[in-house]
Amino acid sequence: MGCVLEARHLRLVRAISAEGSLTRASATLHLTQSALSHQLADLESRLGVRLFDRVGRRLRLTASGHKLVEASVVLLRGLEEVENELRHGD
Repeated sequence: MGCVLEARHLRLVRAISAEGSLTRASATLHLTQSALSHQLADLESRLGVRLFDRVGRRLRLTASGHKLVEASVVLLRGLEEVENELRHGD
């Protein structure tokens, strides 16, 4: 099986974690709440784990979600650094 995770998934999970809800994360990512909900459900299905527990209108990270958010910080920072180096010829 190939890699399931993409940079957009990392941004999605990081934004939901930071904002605490799909509605606020949708504003941050400039996507509809419905689109984020579908992307999150698809990602959880593909990974076979829940990333968030739904508590009322709030979303709280599961242990798997925490692991993915921690990795997303490192991976997205690395991608941003490479993009900057490529753009600026460093």
